[in-house]
Amino acid sequence: MKVISVVFFTLFSVGVFASNQAFDEFKKKIEGQKSPQQRSELLVIANELLASESLDELQTAFVLHRAGLICIREACFDKTEQYLAKLEQLLTTFESLEYSGKLNLSRGNMAITRGDHFDAVDYLIQAATYFDEAQLFTLSSHANRFLSHAYQKLNKYSDAIIALDAALSAALKSENVQLEMAAARQKSGLYTSLDLVEKSLEIQIQQIQKIPYLPKQAQEFWMNDTFWGLAESYASLGDYQKSLDYFSKVYEKDKKLSGKQDIAITLRRMGEQHVSLGQFEQASAYFQESLDILTELNIPLAVIGTQIDQANMYLRQGMLDQAQNVLESILSQLDQEKNINLFVRTSYLLIDVYLQKEMFDRAVQQLQLIEGSKNKEAQQYYGFLSQALQGLGDFENAFAAQNQMHLAYKNQMQEQGSIKTLVLASESEYIAGQYELKQAKAEQALLKAEQALTRYIGFSVVAILLLVILAVLIFTRQRRARLEQEAKHLNQALELKKQLLADVSHELRTPLAVLKLHLEALEHNLVSDPQSTYKVLNQRLDNLNLLISDIYELAQADTGTLTLQLESVPADELFNELAGQVEDILCEHDLHLEVKKVDTPLSELSVDKARLHQVIANLSRNSIHYTDKPGEVCFALSQTESDVIFSFSDSSPGVSEQDLPHLFERLFRCDKSRSRDLGGSGLGLSICEKVIEAHGGRISAAQSELGGLKIEISLPKQ
Repeated sequence: MKVISVVFFTLFSVGVFASNQAFDEFKKKIEGQKSPQQRSELLVIANELLASESLDELQTAFVLHRAGLICIREACFDKTEQYLAKLEQLLTTFESLEYSGKLNLSRGNMAITRGDHFDAVDYLIQAATYFDEAQLFTLSSHANRFLSHAYQKLNKYSDAIIALDAALSAALKSENVQLEMAAARQKSGLYTSLDLVEKSLEIQIQQIQKIPYLPKQAQEFWMNDTFWGLAESYASLGDYQKSLDYFSKVYEKDKKLSGKQDIAITLRRMGEQHVSLGQFEQASAYFQESLDILTELNIPLAVIGTQIDQANMYLRQGMLDQAQNVLESILSQLDQEKNINLFVRTSYLLIDVYLQKEMFDRAVQQLQLIEGSKNKEAQQYYGFLSQALQGLGDFENAFAAQNQMHLAYKNQMQEQGSIKTLVLASESEYIAGQYELKQAKAEQALLKAEQALTRYIGFSVVAILLLVILAVLIFTRQRRARLEQEAKHLNQALELKKQLLADVSHELRTPLAVLKLHLEALEHNLVSDPQSTYKVLNQRLDNLNLLISDIYELAQADTGTLTLQLESVPADELFNELAGQVEDILCEHDLHLEVKKVDTPLSELSVDKARLHQVIANLSRNSIHYTDKPGEVCFALSQTESDVIFSFSDSSPGVSEQDLPHLFERLFRCDKSRSRDLGGSGLGLSICEKVIEAHGGRISAAQSELGGLKIEISLPKQ
């Protein structure tokens, strides 16, 4: 028994999980604009979910409501009512203000789509009441916008304005930009109906400016909606070609985004513009295409609306018999009470036909049928009545009807003025309410900011104190480290100075001692060959002069006073000069010179030629002093992308790896025991390094391929 229970629980859990997963997938797919094919696929998924019987009450309500909306979009009204009836039955088992409102909103939406505006009003009032009670402001805004549309279709402009104000108020409370745009778009349509076209276009321009800031998936929908508004506005202005252009743009987008009913309505509006332009052949084609779609969808009132436009086209063409047949057929299908707007519109067109065919009795009879609705179109009613009575010879009543026509015109102007004033006042109230709402939000934000400031000010002070203490500690440690580093460098400099003074003293002491001995020998006539002694004295004085000169140059480099006389010189020309200098120095010392130079064109260099001659002379003398005879010297020139390279190599003996890093140190000698007579001052390579660095170049030492030392000099190209 336990095993059976475990198996049952496992299977049940798996089923519930799979069902929830399918429901979540349906919720994800249902959002946003869908193509007709996608909507059909969603209906299949919805039916599968409902058939699974694994959804809870809220999930079932969600699926039924969304499936009903899809069917409204596709004009499948019988299926819509089936889904909504199931939703209504479900709501008897649990209470939900949200779905009670959605049920009435969906039925009101369907009634508007079918042209049943009287029925739509009751549903939408109930929907708005449910949503307001539940504080579902987004849905409340939708319900009031639909309600405003229904009132407008019934010519109840005052009620339409009130409903639209409620929609705007709810949109503000929901802080939903697209809802505000939808309400503003509807206000634009209301302005167009009241001939406030300029205000309508102003709103539409504002809408266009907001579109780029909307989510990408919403931009195409709102652009299409704005095109529709512009088309309506231009039609009201009498610019039918521009209106047609914008309706054509709407039609192209409708084919991608909307259902068949929207396409049919757009086609009908395009046909109306062609009629206004006198392009009856094109208008007829659009009307017929619209009729085919609406007949297929089985929307009788929408079919009648297109047939009325078709009859109007016949009337404009003078095809009175065809117009009469169509209009009389339409009237026979309409319920005068439920379809009052369509009935009145059809009647006026039929009366116009009767008057043109001089069927005055029939015209009067039709006028009597719509007498109860004459207040909506009183001017046109009395105008037609006057014509019919004149045709019957009843001039007295015809004159009275004409006076009534003028009075109706005056009353109509006053009424339109009142409505326009009401609309403008409503707009002012909306702007004032929006300002008050923003002000309240600003005050609330300021209060929160003050509370946050009060709450965190203590933490801020503590944090600042901690930061100050931390900064002082860091500064103290850094200062101590810097002072220690400076002291270390100073000690190193003092040690170097002491070592340099000791080395210089040592370098000077030996030649000075030799000079003193030779001078004493000359003074006491102890030398057999005075001329040879004078020659030795002269050589020692030259060495002293060289040492002092080298020390002076290094001092200039250390103090930054070493000056260069720079000039622009071709690299190959400079190399040839230096190679000639090396050859002159080495020619008497049994050292063979090899010169190598690249064949590619070389750049110019900015150098002090005299200083470079000094560097090469130092390198040449080093080779003379420290290269075994006979020996070899190689002087080469090459280049890289940024530098020209001079290399000076000699043959053995070489320099040990441990001595290479120290070659450019002052007074450094590889062989400490070597006679001073063989070497120079010990400062030559240090001077070379300073001169090359002053040129912005580099000098380095390495083992030579010839077995000795290789010095490489890199100078930047000009």
